[in-house]
Amino acid sequence: NEMHRRLHELLNERGSHADIGAWDRDLTGLRTRVMDMFYHSYDNYMLHAFPHDELLPLSCHYVDNFGGYALTLVDSLDMLAILGNGTEFTRAVGLLKERLTFDSDVCISVFETNIRVMGGLLSAHLLASDSTLALMPSYDGCLLQLALDLGDRLLPAFDTPTGIPYGTVNMRNGVQKDETSISSAACAGTLLLEFGTLS
Repeated sequence: NEMHRRLHELLNERGSHADIGAWDRDLTGLRTRVMDMFYHSYDNYMLHAFPHDELLPLSCHYVDNFGGYALTLVDSLDMLAILGNGTEFTRAVGLLKERLTFDSDVCISVFETNIRVMGGLLSAHLLASDSTLALMPSYDGCLLQLALDLGDRLLPAFDTPTGIPYGTVNMRNGVQKDETSISSAACAGTLLLEFGTLS
């Protein structure tokens, strides 16, 4: 598409020491475009789909493919921080503190929940806790508490002969009796980052 073509041109120009001012102007335009695209998606998710997982953009309905844990909002926290939007970051953290609970009788993917929900909560916690960023001066550690609760609910999946977790776990009742023992070493390896951070 046009944006990819122009970015490719800019990268080639940059390599040939083209006018730096043109590069900077185009980067500013791309930054603005990325921000516009993010806020278009984020605002419509908040309007039509929150507190559900995802917005179905054509119908403006929602779907809970990942347990109904406001996945898009959790996924968006780090982007709000990157954009320097402390006001919306603070509001989003408050919404999660008020509404997010993992105490539900639903089976979820250990892998997806770990990388997206646990990872999102932990990265946002680290950003909110960083006093040099001043994103949320009154932050009380609520995202870490949510991540701890989630981690405790994922732990039964690791109760296997190899320690490689089951693929799914019920958030209220642990591993189901009919859960398949087929798992993936690669999936288990990716859990190290989030669980290591949590510990």
